Amino acid sequence: MTPKQIGQEWFVFRRWEQLAGPFPSNAAAWRWIDRHEGQPISRSEKTAEWMFDKSAGGQGL
Repeated sequence: MTPKQIGQEWFVFRRWEQLAGPFPSNAAAWRWIDRHEGQPISRSEKTAEWMFDKSAGGQGL
C-alpha cells in the first residue's frame, strides 16, 4: 500500500486500486495504512481514542 497525493488530498493505493481517502495529509494516509495492517498506534493516539469512546458512551479500550 502506498499513499499518493492527487491535488491537495492524499489517497491510499495498492497497485492501481484506490483503497482509502481522501486524507488531508500524508501522515493521515500512513496512519490509515498502519491501522489497516494492525500496526500499533502511539500512546497519545490510543488515549485520545479512549477518551472519545468514553465521552460517546462506549466502554473504551
